[in-house]
Amino acid sequence: MTNFKESIQLVVRSLRRFLSLSFILASMILMVRFYEIVITSIFSNYPDGSFSNLLQGLKYDVVLYLQLSAFLMIPFLVIAYFSQKAARYFFMFLCILLVLGDILLLQYFATARVPLGADLLGYSMSEIRHTLDTSGEISIFPMVVIFLYLFIMSRVMIKHVYFKLKPWLMTVLTVLMFSSFLPIKQLNPDPSTFSDEFSLFAANNKLGFFAQSLSTHYLHQGSLNKHEFTFNTVASSPEGNPFTYINPEYPFLHQETTPDVLGEYLNLGKTPPNIVLIIVESLGRAYSGQNAYLGSFTPFLDSLMQKSLYWENCLSTSGRTFQVLPTTLASLPFGEHGFAELEDKMPDHLSLISILKKQAGYSSSFVYGGEAEFDKMDAFLNRQGIDQIIDSRKFGSDYTKLPASASDFSWGFGDHEIFRRYLEDLKAKPDTPRMDVMLTLAMHSPFVVTNQEYYNRKFAERLDGLKLSEKIKSFDQQYVKELASVLYFDESIRYFFSEFSKAKEFANTIFIITGDHRMPEIPISTQIDRFHVPLVIYSPMLKKTEKFSSIVTHYDIAPSIIAMLNRAKYIKRPTVASWIGHGLDNSVDFRGLQTYPLMRNKNEILDLLSADKFLSNQTVYQIAPDLNIEPRGNDNRQKQLKEELDNFIRKNNYACKNNKLIPDSLKTYYLK
Repeated sequence: MTNFKESIQLVVRSLRRFLSLSFILASMILMVRFYEIVITSIFSNYPDGSFSNLLQGLKYDVVLYLQLSAFLMIPFLVIAYFSQKAARYFFMFLCILLVLGDILLLQYFATARVPLGADLLGYSMSEIRHTLDTSGEISIFPMVVIFLYLFIMSRVMIKHVYFKLKPWLMTVLTVLMFSSFLPIKQLNPDPSTFSDEFSLFAANNKLGFFAQSLSTHYLHQGSLNKHEFTFNTVASSPEGNPFTYINPEYPFLHQETTPDVLGEYLNLGKTPPNIVLIIVESLGRAYSGQNAYLGSFTPFLDSLMQKSLYWENCLSTSGRTFQVLPTTLASLPFGEHGFAELEDKMPDHLSLISILKKQAGYSSSFVYGGEAEFDKMDAFLNRQGIDQIIDSRKFGSDYTKLPASASDFSWGFGDHEIFRRYLEDLKAKPDTPRMDVMLTLAMHSPFVVTNQEYYNRKFAERLDGLKLSEKIKSFDQQYVKELASVLYFDESIRYFFSEFSKAKEFANTIFIITGDHRMPEIPISTQIDRFHVPLVIYSPMLKKTEKFSSIVTHYDIAPSIIAMLNRAKYIKRPTVASWIGHGLDNSVDFRGLQTYPLMRNKNEILDLLSADKFLSNQTVYQIAPDLNIEPRGNDNRQKQLKEELDNFIRKNNYACKNNKLIPDSLKTYYLK
């Protein structure tokens, strides 16, 4: 009995010491918030108005403190039962490690403008180093402050004198710590209460976001495997061309009935048209096109939109570049980290490049100013049978790279040089139909372009000429380099069309221009804004121009191009396909017809478009005609959309892991 009583007293004494030490952990977490408010927000140029959001985040810091304390309490008490000194050093080591991780995650957010979560699992160490290299100059002062503070706190914990806490306070603290894990809505940031996505992320504790994202990912993956997928991912109305699935072994395989909506706008001749796909790095609708809410910084592209088929409400399918080629060229699912990341394990599939090469003798090329290994683009394109990849190693001495950043990093060759390299290559090509792809580069951190001062002045002139509110102008002025790089792209594409129009191929070419995603370095307004990009189809063969307000996505591009070429009898399309997309919608009025998943980051399929509804972060939003979103309070709709998204993920995982996108009959005819 005496030994039991002594054990209880030891546990109580150890608990009192743990709770006393935990106050130091609380002070460390709060100091990270103070560091973000005073140092990071200034050095990283947080937008005006961030101060109140950062202060609001203090309550989420307290929640993190309580959760970490609850997490550390049991192992501390076990170790303390044998050695109080060892328990103290255990606590000190983990606290410093966790707080250092919090600071590093904060530095990532300050650079990328989005917090790091489970998407980390989708990146290799070389890709992480590459991302850090692009961030520009890293100031020594903040790093010195960080390590000096951690050193001081480690000394404080070693010399710490324990507080003699009252039993009632110990009880309250312990209950609060374990209660912090309860699913209470107020304990987590509510997206609907913040004015924009950046404000939400600024308030969030970065370590808390990271831990929650990882736990959600692993728990979600485990729960997904408990259910079988179904085959009825259905468009929201008959006008959306709902799929008829035909084989349960291939969850995406359906009858191919995509309507031709493009052919009626084009005077197609006897010769198959050339197709040039221009994917523009970070070209978001926020700063391009009519009614861009930050003002449009693409005057030439805007003028081209007036002469084109233009979709103002197009969505990319990923928040980063990694999925843009598989989606625009082949309307493919994501795999686990992005389809191209599967490399040699990519399931067999059809694409624009492979079908046009087999059916109509198209030659193909890809031009990129960086290294084609980035995001495994070369692996994906080689799988399509592309004829030529021109990346930074094949530009030659006549071309000039983008200026290096303060950290001596350059992505490679800028947009003007990419277009110039393509035009040079075009002169040497045989007179055969072509399917060419270009991916621009300059609108990417560190946003350093050739003739930087010239484009900075162009930015100031453009901003003065736009009819914007003083609030928006003040906001834009915080992002001179970013928006100057948009103007650099715009002048580059002006040059491209000026020169291409002199070539004999111009008259028989269809140009498709879109962005891969919206630029995250300029704070994103809503959860859907990161995907909102323009889609422009221009050709000298156009019979008429039109602006469409219907919601379309990158998924819809390849099926529509195939449908157009099939109807014009240049090719014979397959009778069945595994496209995710239903084809472009040519409604001039706002509407949404389809249900499509979107992949925010590698490893995170968290968003779902469903007609004019949008599911993000477990919240259902109503989509307005200008693609703003408002939260809805319909739990039944939330459950339905979540089940739809989970069903897609199950289909995605099964098809991509088991090579079940298309059957052998399609492989034999279209791939061999």
